[in-house]
Amino acid sequence: MSFDTARNFVYRLHGKTLRLWRFRRTPARDPDTEGRISTSGWHSIIYPDETITNGLRIEYTAINKPFVQEDPDSNTSLTEVTSPTEDSHINLNRMLSLAVVDYVKAQLAEREGNLQAKEYFMREFFNKLADNESNKNHAYVAQAVSPYAVK
Repeated sequence: MSFDTARNFVYRLHGKTLRLWRFRRTPARDPDTEGRISTSGWHSIIYPDETITNGLRIEYTAINKPFVQEDPDSNTSLTEVTSPTEDSHINLNRMLSLAVVDYVKAQLAEREGNLQAKEYFMREFFNKLADNESNKNHAYVAQAVSPYAVK
């Protein structure tokens, strides 16, 4: 049974083929070309050494309704749209919808050859993803009320 798969394994989809590799972490004490010894070690990817007899278990989340007619942040029931138009919404919250817009802008800037704009929009994309993840974490602080001066 595999453990900590998010840190130990990596995959890539190549057409309909799923290619799976395992990270190999070893402490590298070999000197480099300038005589320095690395203390961080080196990582490489290799084929998994485990025998996969009954196939792979792949867990994912499917979005049943990728495009909807109503705003997903509203509390109404969502109506799926089969052919999206300009009035359709992506079935994501507002922050992730803005992140998708930045990602599309980055891809368009890359297509035009403007790498500075692409890097800017990709930074904005990752910032919005991080903001969305941090919005999920709620920190509650409870503090005892000090007693008032009583005589």
